[in-house]
Amino acid sequence: MAAAVALIGGALATIAGVSPWLLGLALALHLLKVVAEARAWHGIVVHAHRDGEREVLPFRTTLAAFVGSIGVNAVIPARLGDAFRVGLLRRRLPGSSVPTLGATIVLETVLELMFAATVVGIVLVGGGSVGSVGFVGRSTAGLLSSPLLLGLAATVLVVVGAFAVVFRHPARDLGSRVVRGFSVVGSPRAFGGVGLWKVTAWTLRIACVFTFLLAFHMPATAWTALVVIGAQSVAGTVPLAPGNAGTQQAALALAFRGMVGAGTVVGFGVGMQASTALVDLVAGGAAVALVAGGSELRETLSASRGRRTARATAV
Repeated sequence: MAAAVALIGGALATIAGVSPWLLGLALALHLLKVVAEARAWHGIVVHAHRDGEREVLPFRTTLAAFVGSIGVNAVIPARLGDAFRVGLLRRRLPGSSVPTLGATIVLETVLELMFAATVVGIVLVGGGSVGSVGFVGRSTAGLLSSPLLLGLAATVLVVVGAFAVVFRHPARDLGSRVVRGFSVVGSPRAFGGVGLWKVTAWTLRIACVFTFLLAFHMPATAWTALVVIGAQSVAGTVPLAPGNAGTQQAALALAFRGMVGAGTVVGFGVGMQASTALVDLVAGGAAVALVAGGSELRETLSASRGRRTARATAV
């Protein structure tokens, strides 16, 4: 009981002692990072729907969809905001499709995962901690030789093969739509532009986390900023809660174990996550309101809910 009281007291003291000016700067850097990420996704989407040299989609529309999806993800788990941005853009891109737009999100997510994996690798090689990472109790070879795992893999291959034969014609059409979403990879110049915006977003993210550390009087160095990003990346691998609430605090507590008190870490994690979630929610609502009318917004949300209900019924 005393430990719980001390933890809560330390967390509240950390939140109360935050520097408002540095907090505001951190949130401004966070918003700039979101804009850079949206610009990278815009390059992927536009290339997949290019019409000669004509711009098929204004950036403000892509920005609204991207920021709106982040706002949805801040309050709803399992990244359901991605369905929202697909629904919003599909209405404004003639000839587009859900598989194509979904593929653009997959590509953008893969680039983010590459950055996250790089950061986690650097932290682990450097001797830091980002939570419980790795196999426990069994080696990789032991897992691969498990009869249950081998049988499951064989079953999956048989089922996938059967579906490929039965649905080969629809699958061919679906495959072409998906490949279209990855088309930017085949253009070095366009893909280089996407990569440049991604690097800009990653740089802004490191600067943002560094400023958050300063604002909450945490150990602030480039290394601790990377440790925080690594912990966030590990917590985000299973997005069960809105904004990875809870899992992110647990990962941060493990990452800073032995460096600062648990209450301080919890206060920092809660303060950073709550402030960014609030900014994401407000910015997302404002961005969508500027682009989509109330009726269009309701139709998009209804379509997203309808697709989730249909998938749940099918399962």
